Amino acid sequence: MKKLWMFMPAALLLACGGETETTTETTTTPTVEEPAEEVIPEVTFVPDSSAEETIQAYLKEKKWEGVRHESGMYIVTDSLGEGEDRPNLNDEVTIFYHGFLLDGTEFDGTGTEPATFALAQLITGWQIGIPMFGKGGKGKLIIPPGLAYGPEDNGSIPGNSTLMFEIELIDWKKAPSQPQMFW
Repeated sequence: MKKLWMFMPAALLLACGGETETTTETTTTPTVEEPAEEVIPEVTFVPDSSAEETIQAYLKEKKWEGVRHESGMYIVTDSLGEGEDRPNLNDEVTIFYHGFLLDGTEFDGTGTEPATFALAQLITGWQIGIPMFGKGGKGKLIIPPGLAYGPEDNGSIPGNSTLMFEIELIDWKKAPSQPQMFW
């Protein structure tokens, strides 16, 4: 009878499905990789012929000579700024700026004090355009909707708006690193 009691737990286990669950916990040490220094983000360009036509007409109306970036945005350079160094996505940029709809409506801008932003957290058009200038550089960025705010309204900016920003790059510095969270 004693031998029967020894086999009862095994018989009960088989009767209830016969499988046992085993969990193994492994502990890994998280690694932190240094971010690659990038000057401009990679952009998957989808041609937008209506935005291109709109930008071309706007440049002609303003009598501006713009350089077309492969992304579809245009850069009008008033002054390149100092030196060969340029900010990259890992930097904070300090700028004066004014943002306009192409009908001339100003929707945003700095006043008498410049603003500082982490470049990586800005719209793609700024991530591409601002690094085209050195310290003290000035110019205009004409940004199609796909590199700005897209089809959705954003405050006073209607969806699918091509935008024009006047930019003056005052300076830049390495952005403070964000704390790494490991779950």
